[in-house]
Amino acid sequence: MKDQSSTQPASYGRRAASYWFADGLPELLFGLALVIMAALVFLWRMYAPKPWIRFDWLILAVGFILYFLMERRGLDFLKSRVTYPRTGYVQPPEEGQWRVQTLTTLSLRPDPPARENVTFFQWRTVGLIFWAVYPFMLDGNPLGRWVVPVVVPALAVTLYAVNRSSEHPYRWWSALILALAGLVFVWVDAPAPLQRPLPLLLAGAWLLAQGAFTLGHYLRANPDPRAAEGVRA
Repeated sequence: MKDQSSTQPASYGRRAASYWFADGLPELLFGLALVIMAALVFLWRMYAPKPWIRFDWLILAVGFILYFLMERRGLDFLKSRVTYPRTGYVQPPEEGQWRVQTLTTLSLRPDPPARENVTFFQWRTVGLIFWAVYPFMLDGNPLGRWVVPVVVPALAVTLYAVNRSSEHPYRWWSALILALAGLVFVWVDAPAPLQRPLPLLLAGAWLLAQGAFTLGHYLRANPDPRAAEGVRA
């Protein structure tokens, strides 16, 4: 007997949440933010006065705070010019919150329907990358030069696992590329100023590549109708 749940079409809410990532723009924006943060940390390690070098973690903390505050505004701006003219507007997903239910109550009133137009991108991708990288930006890093070949493959596996059944899963081969990029540094020694921001840089470059690949496929499949009308005119 077939599993009926696997043959049922996705709900409108689930389709709307997946549509948010169909153009690759969330990965492009976050990947760009990570690359910029990594570049700033690298420059700080190169040119900051010696007593201030160890405060490079502030760049990471401030950068993530700004990203959390500005992400939706930036994506709304980009999507209004790239996505919505091609495939239409859909209500953006709400950012989900982790909730732990500690008490079960009996009630004759039906529960409100579960919201399905929800994304956990800020928890399962943005927050995960932050907490994978941030502790090793602080003083007393126990892994030394092994931080990249240890942290980056672990991050790749975790990103794949926690997003596997989400509104935006990552392909196994894509996660494998990120893992292998970290393992390269078992044999390659990165310059000292680059060692601390390198996991951030690899994660950002991986997200940029994934977002660019998705955006390219999306643009080929959905040409801009305004450009077509201009040609006909």
